[in-house]
Amino acid sequence: MTNNLSTAEYTCIDFLRHGECEGGEIFRGSGSDVALTDKGWQQMRDSVQDMACWDSIITSPLQRCRRFAIEQSEHLSIPLMANNAWREIHFGDWEGRLRADVWQQSPDLVANYFKDPYQSTPHNGEPFAEVAERLRTAWDDLLIEHRNQHVLVVQHGGTLRILLALILGMPATAMNQFEVPFACLSRIKVFHHSDYADFPILVSHNTGSANQ
Repeated sequence: MTNNLSTAEYTCIDFLRHGECEGGEIFRGSGSDVALTDKGWQQMRDSVQDMACWDSIITSPLQRCRRFAIEQSEHLSIPLMANNAWREIHFGDWEGRLRADVWQQSPDLVANYFKDPYQSTPHNGEPFAEVAERLRTAWDDLLIEHRNQHVLVVQHGGTLRILLALILGMPATAMNQFEVPFACLSRIKVFHHSDYADFPILVSHNTGSANQ
């Protein structure tokens, strides 16, 4: 397969996590539509500095992603699509609460959620299986609608970890093995070849400003 990649068509996807947000170290899911801090804006701008290679931008509708995506779309004069399927996980009763407090009050539940998310869900939260399914559908739709293009997807930490595991054919628990700091930038190329199924390759990961 690898010998034929040089002649295959491919779709290139850059995933950018949002930058630092207001609220501190909280469970910040789709139920917490908080704004970026000034530092968060700068982290994201630094991560994509001098990049003008995208054909379009896709974003989560939450403002910590969407507002930056709008800025880039207008700056580069390229199409922008906000899609609710790319939103962050909903953490239910954990939403907006300090992580340290939730860990202290419900250590077993939190530990089980990270150990086996399919079998453990925060009370009133979004089941992991549903999160994985909507992200898989969003990913499949992207590859159909933006085939052979270079796309920026402005995303969240939780969903980006899940996506990387799904795309690379890893188990769900592998999501915890990806470090995804604020403004993390990752690139995946999906090669399309007539003789094979789509073949994704992780080209780079964690090249954003927050880890520099």
